[in-house]
Amino acid sequence: MAQVEIKNEGKTVEVPDGASLVKLEGKCGLLFACKAGTCGSCRVRVLEGMENLEEPNEAEKQGLEMFGAEPNERLLCQARIKGGKIVIEY
Repeated sequence: MAQVEIKNEGKTVEVPDGASLVKLEGKCGLLFACKAGTCGSCRVRVLEGMENLEEPNEAEKQGLEMFGAEPNERLLCQARIKGGKIVIEY
């Protein structure tokens, strides 16, 4: 199981290796509005473990570009965790 530490909530959530991080919906205070990478409600900063995420898919790349995201930001509705641990804040 992979781990997602949500720094500003002070908790860690386990998700299956290879899972889409939309699995965090309902397990944290982060909003997942459109789930298509177009609204930006699930944009987070990855503080640690970026190497444990798969590369962004086309929908995520377009969304990140549209929002002017920083290199350490990801859209959790599109991101997938390979395994290990990441630390995020929103």
